[in-house]
Amino acid sequence: MLRSAIAIMLGFVYIGTLSFGADALLRAVLPDAFGAGGAVDGTAILLLITAYVGLFAISGCYLAARIARVHPMRHALFLGLLGLIVNAMGTITLWDTAPAWYHAISLLLVMPYAYAGGRLREIELARGGPTGSRTAAAAARPAAGSRL
Repeated sequence: MLRSAIAIMLGFVYIGTLSFGADALLRAVLPDAFGAGGAVDGTAILLLITAYVGLFAISGCYLAARIARVHPMRHALFLGLLGLIVNAMGTITLWDTAPAWYHAISLLLVMPYAYAGGRLREIELARGGPTGSRTAAAAARPAAGSRL
């Protein structure tokens, strides 16, 4: 249970640290893209933010699933649920800083990102990756019926 809590906490801190850090870097590099109070209207900037937050969220949920020794998808989805709650609170607080479509997409993508992170870990385990049960020789062979 302690390992599960640590996995979720580390995944959460990882996503938050990278997201806030990337936001700060983006504001420093492109200050003209942000209006008063940090408002953003540019579609390209909002799509860039969506892309890097997605990358951080998927990798953070993978990290949580990897640290947790059992039930990787459960841990990734729990982290996603926590992220959805925090994201919803942020959306309410910062509603005037971006268009409604951006807030809607940000909320809608949280759980698919979490699923993707958990699924990556499940695939890694199935292929005999770190701490997976398959041997290296078996992992090197394509599975029966595989197109690889």
